Amino acid sequence: MDVIVEGQRTMQLEKLLKEREIPFDVTVTDTTQCSSPNRVRSPISTSITQRPRSPIKRSMDWKDYYPLDIIYSFLDALERIYPSTCTITIIGKSVEGRDIKMLKISNSNASNTAVWLDGAIHAREWISTSVVTYIADHIARSFENLPNSITNKDWYFVPVVNPDGYHYTHTLDRMWRKNRSRDGNNITTGVDLNRNFGYNWGRTVGECNDPYHLNYRGTEAFSEPETSAIKDLIFYSGTQFKIFLTFHAYSEVIAFPWCHTADPCPDYVTLLEGGTIMAKAIYETSGRMYKVGNFKDIMYYACGTSIDWSYGTAHIPFSYLVELRSKEHKFLLPKEEIEICCKEVLSGIKALAEFVDKKKFFNCIV
Repeated sequence: MDVIVEGQRTMQLEKLLKEREIPFDVTVTDTTQCSSPNRVRSPISTSITQRPRSPIKRSMDWKDYYPLDIIYSFLDALERIYPSTCTITIIGKSVEGRDIKMLKISNSNASNTAVWLDGAIHAREWISTSVVTYIADHIARSFENLPNSITNKDWYFVPVVNPDGYHYTHTLDRMWRKNRSRDGNNITTGVDLNRNFGYNWGRTVGECNDPYHLNYRGTEAFSEPETSAIKDLIFYSGTQFKIFLTFHAYSEVIAFPWCHTADPCPDYVTLLEGGTIMAKAIYETSGRMYKVGNFKDIMYYACGTSIDWSYGTAHIPFSYLVELRSKEHKFLLPKEEIEICCKEVLSGIKALAEFVDKKKFFNCIV
């Protein structure tokens, strides 16, 4: 793109472009104005040309939070740049008709197991989307150089499960949590998508049945197109999922089932070990300490959650809900902490992937 400005404004525009990290070249086009030192100089016409650059760099740098169109452009760019491993799929439509976009990274080996990662099931938890896109970017860019514990898996990324709510937090209400579902009177009350999954849905009464409550569960299990899309993809993908990771904010914990009861799940010890390995890797990366345990023990009571469903119904053995940073800033994590949060979680996921493979091998030899 060429922009022509008066010469005296060139420095002002250069400063503006540099602040926004936009590459450019400056060309003085009216050279006659400069040819004679005795000539009275009128403003010089200057052309500033934006240089082409990578669509990935332009759209995402993990130094800021981005709206839905930028997130989706980033996913599309990964598919264009790495077509042999990256595939984009629209797994469903939101209440308001927006795409629910998924990126799959795979070497297409038939023996691969699968890993699910999602973010922004709660719209205001922006850091969850940053983490999911950061991990996707790292695996896509470095796939050929990553260990077998990464490349022997199909990676499924849904950075924004709740596109309507996410868009709404960027335009009207930063603290909106639910989707944008409407009630019988056409009033937008929204549904808490992490109370809308089918495992033990509707077990509680009262506030979760109130459409105006933050934890409103919906009219029935999987009543919302966003949760139904996840269910259908996992059930009908034909892939054996071994790991399910859903990212939230802001308690700094690694939680596993159950959410609906304090009773230990059948694989309590194994899940505790895997979560502890993740927490250790996070601590070694940034010094941040994540608490590990049964969701009900370290958080609160909840029914219809995605990890209870992924573990109890979809039978995904390593199902975790990761609450990201930060206790101090709550949902408004400063931009300066985005990248380090992403890096620490990436370390945790790499450690978990290796642990799952070793556990699988151990089970085989026993």
